[in-house]
Amino acid sequence: MDNQITYPYIDAFLNAMQMPQDAFLQELEAFCRAENIPAAMPMTARLLYVLAAIKKPKRIIEVGTAAGYSALTLFAGSGKTARIVTIEKDEERFLLARRHFREYGASDMIKPLCGDAEELLASIEGPFDLAFIDAAKVATKRHFDLIVPKMSPDGILVTDNVLYGGRTAMPGEPAHKHRTGVRAMREYVDYLCHDSRFVTVVLPVGDGVAVTKLAE
Repeated sequence: MDNQITYPYIDAFLNAMQMPQDAFLQELEAFCRAENIPAAMPMTARLLYVLAAIKKPKRIIEVGTAAGYSALTLFAGSGKTARIVTIEKDEERFLLARRHFREYGASDMIKPLCGDAEELLASIEGPFDLAFIDAAKVATKRHFDLIVPKMSPDGILVTDNVLYGGRTAMPGEPAHKHRTGVRAMREYVDYLCHDSRFVTVVLPVGDGVAVTKLAE
């Protein structure tokens, strides 16, 4: 099943309207697509950039580094002033991302960690002003709950892939191979939208993005 969140002509129009990223990020995005490495979709990356530009976070936490594309997008959006901690469980991708951070001149500002996200999150100290969660769907809520206590009072938490190609919103039971992921995302979105501690909007951008802040 293709992404059924928006119409293809809308995606094409909006993508064509975007200002180009710097050359390094363009090349990194193309590399990720060519090598089938997970990376934020174009409109999702633009959203991350804009949120970082508006928020001007001092510290950012990310779960799911992959090749480092989203971390560098957030870094660029912050005006290259944010300090970022990013977690990746796959050692090969961790090493790849670390190389990309070095090549971008961001090694002093972005700290990649390799290991189990839940174990690492338990020991990382906050506060963070912005969080980006883009890892295994079944673990998303656990990651979120571990990050929330480490957020600044006006912090923003961003979660990718919450609509899962549209499957999360489709009525009925999903195909067996998607069932676990869909159920996890349905429960997670319900949690974000109905727990009084949070204020959340779910955007039909990319593969579905939830933007959450702590309720006042």
